[in-house]
Amino acid sequence: MIRTLATALAVTTALTGASFAQQEVEVATTDLGNGIYELRTDRAGNVGVLIGEDGVFMIDTQMAPFAPLLDEAQKALSDGREVDLVLNTHLHGDHVQGNAYFAERGATVMAHPNVRPALVDPVTSQLSGNTPDPLSGASLPTVNVGEGDFVTMNGQTARFYHAPNAHTDGDLFIHFEDANVIHAGDLLFSGRYPYIDLDNGGTVQGYIDGMQMIVDRAEADTQIIAGHGPLSDETDLEASIDMLTQARARVAELVDQGMGLDAIQAANPLSDFHEDWDWGFITTERMIWTLYRDITGETE
Repeated sequence: MIRTLATALAVTTALTGASFAQQEVEVATTDLGNGIYELRTDRAGNVGVLIGEDGVFMIDTQMAPFAPLLDEAQKALSDGREVDLVLNTHLHGDHVQGNAYFAERGATVMAHPNVRPALVDPVTSQLSGNTPDPLSGASLPTVNVGEGDFVTMNGQTARFYHAPNAHTDGDLFIHFEDANVIHAGDLLFSGRYPYIDLDNGGTVQGYIDGMQMIVDRAEADTQIIAGHGPLSDETDLEASIDMLTQARARVAELVDQGMGLDAIQAANPLSDFHEDWDWGFITTERMIWTLYRDITGETE
């Protein structure tokens, strides 16, 4: 059975604090200007923070063991302030499991309306057979936001956009309009195959459309925080759109020829993408599986 991102994250989350220390987990901070920073551990979703006189606005919270590290990093930038406001870009544990840490210290947690119900009553992944543990209490978002909503803080306007049925059914990306910075959430796995969560409302076409929504709002010099991967720009998004569009078309052509999943895997229509796009969570095999299931509705 294919291991998924969710499976690997569950294993990561189970590690003890001592294990994290032994692996030398660190938070890398990148100054994007205008009080906006990217915080990365490369073990979970990339975090954005906006810091200034009005307070601290954090985008995503990674996982519970990492939350104190993220807090330490942002406090070094904010002169010890607590996080005031959190936005979850979507439902996955590597973006939301640190919520309780910050909520218990006074932060208000926001997300798309589809996120909270999915955290309370999680679905089983057909890739792994695993069901995430339900979340409750301070782990849950308490404010619903969606397309067109915005936060004005520290002299910046952060506008929210909803990409329907993309990575999941509750994806938001955030455009800091004045600063020319976008946090893409998991609508961008920069330089790697994306994880498209078909069990939580994701679709391949919706994912492509979601990336295009970001491109349409970006400029050549826009700094884009990816959900996973390095700091990116418009060309990185366009490369991902091109790869995924071609990949889907190749698998669809073989489906139209009457080939089943095993035969398509053996044919390996994504072989020329493998070296550049394959990675630990979403391998070429898993990408083909996702495309096949999206096209046919079948898992084998």
